[in-house]
Amino acid sequence: MEGRTGMKEHLELSSLGASLLAEAERISGDMQDWRRDFHQFPELAFEENITASKITHVLRSIPGMAVTSGFAIQTSVIGVLGGDLPGPALMMRATMDATAAEEQTGLPFSSCMHGCGHDAEMASLLGAATVLSKYSDELKQRVVFLFQPAGEGRSGAKTLTENNIIDKFNIGRSVAVNWSSELPYGELFTRRGVMTALSDRIHIDIRGTAGHAAEPHMTVDPVMIAANLIIMIQTMLSREVDPREPVVVSFGQVESGEAYNIIPEQANLWGTLRAFDPKVRDFVQSRIETVAPALAKALRGLASVEYTRNYAQVDNNLDMVDELLRVGVPFFGEDGLNMLERPLLSGDDFAFFSHRVPSLFMLMGTGLEYPLHHPRYDVPESMLPFSAAWEAYLALTFGH
Repeated sequence: MEGRTGMKEHLELSSLGASLLAEAERISGDMQDWRRDFHQFPELAFEENITASKITHVLRSIPGMAVTSGFAIQTSVIGVLGGDLPGPALMMRATMDATAAEEQTGLPFSSCMHGCGHDAEMASLLGAATVLSKYSDELKQRVVFLFQPAGEGRSGAKTLTENNIIDKFNIGRSVAVNWSSELPYGELFTRRGVMTALSDRIHIDIRGTAGHAAEPHMTVDPVMIAANLIIMIQTMLSREVDPREPVVVSFGQVESGEAYNIIPEQANLWGTLRAFDPKVRDFVQSRIETVAPALAKALRGLASVEYTRNYAQVDNNLDMVDELLRVGVPFFGEDGLNMLERPLLSGDDFAFFSHRVPSLFMLMGTGLEYPLHHPRYDVPESMLPFSAAWEAYLALTFGH
């Protein structure tokens, strides 16, 4: 894979980084197997039973690792290394759930699919835990490895924080490394302050009157109402929101009818809002809740809106960003560690941790063609040792 030589050249600046990478490369076959197992048996939010079992099995094989299964969520798995060390712990998170999409990669271990790279992120964190166990004498802080269920829009992190995971495991800081196909291979990206957008869920239930497709005048067509609603909401965004304020509303699921020649009684729209400013979110939510019933009524139907506020913004701690620049340059080199100019319009429930303790959210570039959630999205397995070594390096250098 292009970029591997450059990555190793950067690591010549850091003897610790080079040593960790050598250890990670020794278990690269294991990480590849773990990743492919996760990928072949994907599980949706709160249903990650097989995934949790595999993670638990690996963690329990690591010397010195204390394992807790089922904290707050049946499928959560938490490993703790350096349990006797004093002071607050550093938490490292990987999410476990797959997306409800059909894969088109053609891989022999393809599935329904892991379209966000969670399979690789879990394998990388397991690799980091395995490598760190060989450096346990050098640990200066406890490390909590959180394998978190329900990261795909179901707020698993919210459930964990509401059940006091921070206090239970004495977590002082948290970090997460997500893989991004749209960024250059082997480079790390983050930014100061706000890292991701607000992320909400929208469900609009539209009711009409069913009838024959040849007699639309005898019906109230909910599909027509749904089509007009989608256009009206996009028009509202472009005409009523300050164009200098980023905001996106996308409807990814439209459902109605069972036959080509019957106008159905009901249509459903499911979508998401992304924004940076809470005031913009408040305005758009209010307008959707006003416009949808009014437009449906004008077209002789009914509409109700269920608006769910999912995630706040992920907020990167400024001191942790400064520390990342200090410890990260010897690992990545000057050109391999980058600051994003703008936040991401994607959302992440890591926000629930970042609003409780100082936190840092990072992106590891994989430099591939297809973006997240694309049916042909895949990850470069050659990145696994490098990613695992970086996470182990963070645990050994961050805070010291």
